[in-house]
Amino acid sequence: MKRDGVTLGELLDEKTIMVRAGHGSPGNDQRAGTIPYIKVSDIRAMRMNINPTNMVTEKVAERYWRGKKSGLQAWDVLTPNRASSNIGEFAIIVPGEEQVVLTKEMFVFRVLDPTVWDAFYLFWALCLSAVREQWRRIALMQTNREDCGSRYREIILPKPLSKQWARQQSGAFREYFKSLAAARDKFSAKLSASGLSFIASAPGNGDQDEDG
Repeated sequence: MKRDGVTLGELLDEKTIMVRAGHGSPGNDQRAGTIPYIKVSDIRAMRMNINPTNMVTEKVAERYWRGKKSGLQAWDVLTPNRASSNIGEFAIIVPGEEQVVLTKEMFVFRVLDPTVWDAFYLFWALCLSAVREQWRRIALMQTNREDCGSRYREIILPKPLSKQWARQQSGAFREYFKSLAAARDKFSAKLSASGLSFIASAPGNGDQDEDG
C-alpha cells in the first residue's frame, strides 16, 4: 500500500497538512455556560456531539483558548489521540461550530496546501476502514489508557492520483457536509429571527455562532 500511499508524517513534513492538540480539560465545577466542551467520547458518527451538561462560560473558554477565539477553523478534522477506545474515529467541524473547547486529548488536522488535497479528501481517507484499522494497531495501552503517541505519523493514506480524482472520491462527503452546513445556517437564521431564547446548544442561540 505504501507505494500508492503517503504517511501522515510525510504530509506533515511536506506541510501539506498540520496537526495541533486540543485546548484542555475544564473541571466539572466549570461546566456551566454556553460554550460546548467536547470530550473524546463526543466524537462519533463523523460529528462533534454537544452534551448540554458539558458547557463552559465564555471566560473559562477564553482561558483555554488563550484568547477570544478557539483557533479552530471550518472543516478541521478531529480525532481522539489518547484515553479513548474511539481513537481513529473522526469528526469534521461544520462552519459555525468553531467556537468550542476541545479536550487536550485530541488531534486537530488541517489541510495547508490545497493543491491536490482538501479537507474532504483528507476526511474521506481517514474514514476508510483500512485506515481505521491502522489507528487500532498504533493505539497502544499505556498505564491502562490507550495512547497513540507519535505513532500516528506512520498511518498510511491513499495518495490522490489528481485533484479531480480526489474530488470524485470524496464527493459524497463534500456534498453531505456542505448540505449540512447550509441547513445549519438556515436553521440558525430562523431561530435568531424568532427573537426567542433556546437552549445553549441550539445553533444561532448566542454570540458563539455569529461566524456561522
